[in-house]
Amino acid sequence: MPKGSQAEGGATESAFLQTLKELKSHYSEFCWESQVWARLGHRRSPYRVMILFGLSPRTKDKLLVETCRRFFHHFPDPSSLLGPWSAKRILIGTIVRKGQLPFVESLAAKLVEWGGEVPRDKASLLEIVGVGEKIAECVLTYGWGVESLPMDGNGCRLRQRLLGLPEAATSRNPTRIRGSLKAIFHARRAWMDGHKIAMADIHEMLRLHSQLVCNRSPECQRCPVTQCLSRRREFLGCGPTEYNNLWRDWRDLILEPEKTC
Repeated sequence: MPKGSQAEGGATESAFLQTLKELKSHYSEFCWESQVWARLGHRRSPYRVMILFGLSPRTKDKLLVETCRRFFHHFPDPSSLLGPWSAKRILIGTIVRKGQLPFVESLAAKLVEWGGEVPRDKASLLEIVGVGEKIAECVLTYGWGVESLPMDGNGCRLRQRLLGLPEAATSRNPTRIRGSLKAIFHARRAWMDGHKIAMADIHEMLRLHSQLVCNRSPECQRCPVTQCLSRRREFLGCGPTEYNNLWRDWRDLILEPEKTC
């Protein structure tokens, strides 16, 4: 690698680590995925995670939560999707959008092949219709607790702005960006451990900040990221808005129901 590229890469890594440190401090009261998993990982359902994220593309969070509540009412676990399909397909068609049916049908067929369990290997997950890298990484992260890094448009947008790249840059490639951030995580694991940042937490920090502050119309006066090359206004030291319950609904949905005596 040319010396200039090495220097640029080092500067990018340094800016990224500083950003994580600042976001962790800014959202100091937020309960990140590593903390949630420590308490509730034993109740996480890979099946429910697959359904929720499989139905999430092009679906607003509020509608997604309502859809999944209805879906899990009728199909609470993998076994409920097994067996005769015709009647199930008709019912599912009243719950999900028409374009989402191929995903559910494919998952149901794969569950038969997998013995009624969602596997924890990425290659198998990618065999399901409609499941790409991001959804597979979500299942591994939230369903199995595997060290993975989902990367959505929110995270890509924040990284672009941090580097001062134009919004429509061809570098906005989730797969490439995911690989780059994973490499930084592994190379600086001691730093991550020291700041209590798991790989899944990186995704959540980028996503949370993008939703609350660095959205399509960034509120730079509320952004604590000091090394952002796209800053439009000075940071005024404003604290974050209420966020503690922001993702509570969908996080509750991906838990196995508590057993009653």
